[in-house]
Amino acid sequence: MEALNVRPKLVSFRATRFHGENPVSTQKAQPLTLELTQTIEVGLAIETEKENQFQAIVKIDFVATAKQADSGEKAAEFTAGYEAKYEYPAGVVEEQVAPLFEQEVYQYMLVSQSFPLAMTHFRRELQSFGVDARMLPLGI
Repeated sequence: MEALNVRPKLVSFRATRFHGENPVSTQKAQPLTLELTQTIEVGLAIETEKENQFQAIVKIDFVATAKQADSGEKAAEFTAGYEAKYEYPAGVVEEQVAPLFEQEVYQYMLVSQSFPLAMTHFRRELQSFGVDARMLPLGI
């Protein structure tokens, strides 16, 4: 009997939300410090439109706060959410996939493919608000 390949394929990546406010005057450049908080969730789902089509879902949330370097006063805040969906091949059953999700290395594999996509978009959005975000990491 031939073994099924249970490697998921990235089929969808999207920004689910972005909100930012930068009310700081742009008359002269000011040094800012940027604090980033990230929340990452990994889960297993079943596609409702396809019978027994399993998906891995990675959700990434960012909260960045820009503070004035000299006073520590909050200057701007940005939040964003991202979602990556991976589909498993047809015929894969839960008994094959569920044990994989218990392994940190497997979860890391899914997140390490999604995180750079989310961070690239987030950095671009911060830069469009006038915040230099080049120091934020592209990888986890």
